[in-house]
Amino acid sequence: MERCSERLVEKLREKGFHISTAESCTGGMIAAAIVDVPGASEVFEEGYVTYSNRVKEKVLGVHSETIKEYTVVSSQVAEEMAFGVQEKTGSELTISVTGYAGPLDAEDGTKAGTVYIGTCFQGKVCARMFLFEGGRKQVRTQAAKEAVCFALERITEGE
Repeated sequence: MERCSERLVEKLREKGFHISTAESCTGGMIAAAIVDVPGASEVFEEGYVTYSNRVKEKVLGVHSETIKEYTVVSSQVAEEMAFGVQEKTGSELTISVTGYAGPLDAEDGTKAGTVYIGTCFQGKVCARMFLFEGGRKQVRTQAAKEAVCFALERITEGE
């Protein structure tokens, strides 16, 4: 993860862009991975840990209908989180993550380790689904790493 974080901060600095995060199951790990990099203060704007549905709706503008229709662990919610944090902060690049770290499967049948990572780069939203293995901490760590690498991929597309 460290290498992706360093490259992400470097690319953001080169382009004069900023990044903000909206995290649920990772609980701030993505923001921490970014701010661990020297020079991150030039590019990191804000980070939100929106663990509850109520806060996702109130702070990020996630629609309650989206949560009801698709569940909170869905690509649709990840996309709304990513877009919502971009609207709120004005950052050119945002990362969001929503998932179920486990250790057991969710009551609705969602498998432990299911994570959706969203990005919004200059208004264009994209989300991916992952199914990570391992315990709760391993799932969260893998999700944070993939989120940072996904953000790096988005900002370097077309170079």
